[in-house]
Amino acid sequence: LSVRSGSVVAPLHHPVRIAEEWAVIDNLTNGRAGLAVASGWHPDDFVLRPENAPPDNKAAMFRAIEDVRKLWRGEVLEYDMPHGPVSVRSQPRPVSAEVPIWVTTAGNPDTWREAGTIGANVLTHLLGQSIGELAGKIAIYHQALRAAGHDPKDFKVSLMLHTYLADSREAARAAAKKP
Repeated sequence: LSVRSGSVVAPLHHPVRIAEEWAVIDNLTNGRAGLAVASGWHPDDFVLRPENAPPDNKAAMFRAIEDVRKLWRGEVLEYDMPHGPVSVRSQPRPVSAEVPIWVTTAGNPDTWREAGTIGANVLTHLLGQSIGELAGKIAIYHQALRAAGHDPKDFKVSLMLHTYLADSREAARAAAKKP
């Protein structure tokens, strides 16, 4: 059984925080942690990290993925502070050598392409896209994986399915009974 985040909105959090918090999960699960990473979308959500607000949120997400991967491997990264650069190596050290990454995306084919280029899995859904459109994006993703030297068989596209407890007729009846 793997333990994966539902979607860490990476541009809202510092990569050191993401790497360290999920390294704890990796230790608690004996190396079974994975990260689904999203870019976020509403500008007001970025009040604590306005530098990463749309339209720069996707680029910030991919930078964060790169930093989290490096920190996970034990690399030392430098971050700018008001008093000068600070060298950081994340702690605790994770159990697994690499962190499995899923890029959360749906509509933008460029995001699918970039996920393939960096060798990430994909987490997606059917809200706002048809099965046919999804198939086309998976083809773009597989092409990008191959072009970057990755074997598509080593990667996954995970599909979230949203369900509802009541069908629309039952929901309409329940709404009609309310005062």
